[in-house]
Amino acid sequence: MNVFFIIGNKAITPGLESGTILAGVTRESAITVLKEMGFDVEERNLGIDDIIDAHKAGILYEVFGTGTAATISLIKELRYKDYTMAFDVDKWRTAPELKRRLTAIRYGEMADNHGWMYKI
Repeated sequence: MNVFFIIGNKAITPGLESGTILAGVTRESAITVLKEMGFDVEERNLGIDDIIDAHKAGILYEVFGTGTAATISLIKELRYKDYTMAFDVDKWRTAPELKRRLTAIRYGEMADNHGWMYKI
């Protein structure tokens, strides 16, 4: 599973350079749709201190994972040492909309403008 952080008006996910991040189809599809939704998407290293700083500043809005089986999985809580970041996922808009769009494309309820769907 890959992870995404909505910080300010950016969607940030770890880059592929380290070789530890899966270059998955769902990850790439999420990046594409997030861009269509108006987000600047950055693929880069993001340390835990950066995440904690964004949370403390009130600009870490959402955290979610992407993967084949789960599509989009909301992350309700992150902990590091004695610091806990709890999120009210019921107020989120980005991850649920991303999941809705990916699901709608998969079920043919939304146009596939990317050639992702193949008739077998």
